[in-house]
Amino acid sequence: MSSEQRMSYRRKMIGDTLRRLREERNLTQSAAGRLLERSAASLSAYENGHRAIRPRDLKHILNEYGVADERLRDHLLRLAHDGRQDGWWKDLAERVKPGFILEYASLEADSACIRDFEPYVVPGLLQNENYARDVISQSGITLRRTPDSVDTGVEIRMSRQRVLQRVPPLHYSAILGEAALRNMVGGRRVMREQLNKLRDVSLLPNVDLRVIPFEVGSHPGIDGAFSILDVGSEGLMRIVSVDSLVRSWYVDEPEDVDHYAEVYERLRECALSQVESRELIERISSDL
Repeated sequence: MSSEQRMSYRRKMIGDTLRRLREERNLTQSAAGRLLERSAASLSAYENGHRAIRPRDLKHILNEYGVADERLRDHLLRLAHDGRQDGWWKDLAERVKPGFILEYASLEADSACIRDFEPYVVPGLLQNENYARDVISQSGITLRRTPDSVDTGVEIRMSRQRVLQRVPPLHYSAILGEAALRNMVGGRRVMREQLNKLRDVSLLPNVDLRVIPFEVGSHPGIDGAFSILDVGSEGLMRIVSVDSLVRSWYVDEPEDVDHYAEVYERLRECALSQVESRELIERISSDL
């Protein structure tokens, strides 16, 4: 699977923007094609995200459209450039069906900030290997997978965690429900190891880990888990990732992303402080 095939979300973002820029200039695809000296079919492939665009070709289109907004230009060119790069996931590409997870890993690796909310399980970026194996093997999603895919899933999850140690550092914020600390995933030993990892990771300067205790009761996150990614060094693209049993998808309409961000801030207000959260983790661990 090529890097271009894996980066379909980046292609979609570039294509949607190119279509908007063309329409703002009252150009048909045929007229734009003549301006750009390329076929309407080629332009259509870019706009529909069916073809990866080279940064130099994108720059040519932006120049011909007269796009002077440097922030927008830099954002689009960075998407085009990053979408052609390979990361650690390259070695796993042949073992994974084309789809969401490797694309998500690439966006995750390019993010300046990630905010995770998980009411019932520890977020993937904070799981240890044994905990991850139990979660992945017991997941309803795994009913559609082969046994070998569990091993690959664990390997991917562990590799994704490199983002927490990278330079420049990722700012990572996670809010967990207390149930995520008390659900006996993998047994007492595995859970104790997992809680110890949470305690250790919570001490990292780029990690903000908080817990919503049971006594809070109902809260704005009762509808389920989600992740907010600020992609790019300046967070130029904000998206929300949501999972279900049969598919995962991105939310990218600005007003919808803003709504998720507001919910996340309300959840933060419901949660214990960082110190109080770490103390709760340590108490639960000591009881195991």
